[in-house]
Amino acid sequence: MGRCQKVYKGLRQSVLGNNQSPKSAFTFLPQGALIQEFSVAGHNVVLSLPTADAYTTHNQAYLGETIGRTTNRIRGGKIPGLNGKTYQLATNDSPRPNLLHGGNQGWGKKIWDGPKPVQRRGKEGVQFSYVSQDGDEGYPGTVEAKVWYVAGLENGEGGRTETVLDVEYEVEFTGDECEETVVGVTNHR
Repeated sequence: MGRCQKVYKGLRQSVLGNNQSPKSAFTFLPQGALIQEFSVAGHNVVLSLPTADAYTTHNQAYLGETIGRTTNRIRGGKIPGLNGKTYQLATNDSPRPNLLHGGNQGWGKKIWDGPKPVQRRGKEGVQFSYVSQDGDEGYPGTVEAKVWYVAGLENGEGGRTETVLDVEYEVEFTGDECEETVVGVTNHR
């Protein structure tokens, strides 16, 4: 069978801070393609942990992580009627037997490729990518996920300069198995 050609894209724009000065600072980490710091006027406006190591051992709240392959909960960790069968996924939402935020090692716990500096829509940004293989956490189909964080300044109300961080997601079916799957991506910032 040939390579799959399905691509799903989503864009979410967030105005995260007002700033009279165009200076902003960003810190991104490969684990979970996460945003650790977005500093506006000297203040971090995202919930974060103090070190990269803390995200491995103390991030039960998924702070800053890219959540996937699915977001929220899947009841009983089961996906029924997909590709003619039922898929049993991990259950990690104790004490309930549900799947939460992609599973035991969802995308927020994986090491992504990046951050790579990019130009996107005429602005500076960074890109992360991750390939989730067929069977990863029990999901069917291989997909490649990409996340872009793109920063810029926009004119806001009253002539104030607003620092804006756009977060864009893309998930493409890849590989040869071409099985349908479920995908839902978001960020916990």
